[in-house]
Amino acid sequence: MRATVVNRIRGLWCALAVVCVLVDAPRVDATEGSDSSKITRLILLGTQGGPRQTGERAAPANLLIVRNKPYLIDAGNGVVRQLALAHFQPSDIHQIFITHNHDDHNADWGTLMGLAWTGGNTVPITVYGPPGTQSMLKGYLQYFAPNSASHWMDSSRVPPGETMHARDIAGPGLVYQDENIRVTAVENCHYHFAKGTPGYGWQKSYSLRFQTPDRVVVFSGDTGPCGHVLADFAKGADILVHEVIDLPAIEQTLRGGGVTPDRLERLMNHMRTEHSTPEQVGQTASSAGVKLVVLSHIVQGRGGDDAAYIDGVKKFFSGPVVVGRDLMEF
Repeated sequence: MRATVVNRIRGLWCALAVVCVLVDAPRVDATEGSDSSKITRLILLGTQGGPRQTGERAAPANLLIVRNKPYLIDAGNGVVRQLALAHFQPSDIHQIFITHNHDDHNADWGTLMGLAWTGGNTVPITVYGPPGTQSMLKGYLQYFAPNSASHWMDSSRVPPGETMHARDIAGPGLVYQDENIRVTAVENCHYHFAKGTPGYGWQKSYSLRFQTPDRVVVFSGDTGPCGHVLADFAKGADILVHEVIDLPAIEQTLRGGGVTPDRLERLMNHMRTEHSTPEQVGQTASSAGVKLVVLSHIVQGRGGDDAAYIDGVKKFFSGPVVVGRDLMEF
């Protein structure tokens, strides 16, 4: 069995019997002494909302492990290093799911595929993402051509194109299914393109629902207030991994950074309409009746003060709330 990821996590929560999270205690691995084939595990690889980069959090990425098989959800910059910290290698990953085409979420799925190939992988790795994902792979294969040529050391290697595959998510509904997971998508409210802009009419942003033999885990992706769309989609989920922003802190930072009034208003309108406050997350979680809220894709932050986020969610949601940290495991 892979080495256990050890983290100290605020809070106490054992309700799902997947992992018992203790105050100031290492993570307890519930798979020890049990049948791991029946356990669904979630590891937060990166919890920083982008495009801002910080030294305390990695870019957005999540790992869902079902019957010891890992599935990657989003692949921001540095995802391969985060996988290594969680004791996984690029060649362990064969299904990647991208919520939307912003570079903090999609920057490194190509790099992961390339490093897996360089390391000798011969098993196909497929990325499922919004429209444009297949065209991105074509571009990546062209970009990777000099690298693959320089690594062609023996006749047993297969061409990179035989191991690197991409599928555009056509729209809401079933995305992928195998013996471990059933993945469905719904379009959320992260994109509001004006007519005439490059993304208008074809770029999509999705929330993803993963049904495993023993759990339902929903990833909001980036989304603003969306009516009942996400609440209906996440109905009854065991874990809702939801983005969150700190609007007052963002505005304060922007005002202090010399941003012009017009740009400030545009940026704040984007934050208000295309991202979610703690209170909005709480409303969604309450309507959906989820069992646990895990906050991730943290934008701006409050200097490590989790209570400010948790209190906002709990204005509307009575269940347990955890502010995510890189490599937390559930």
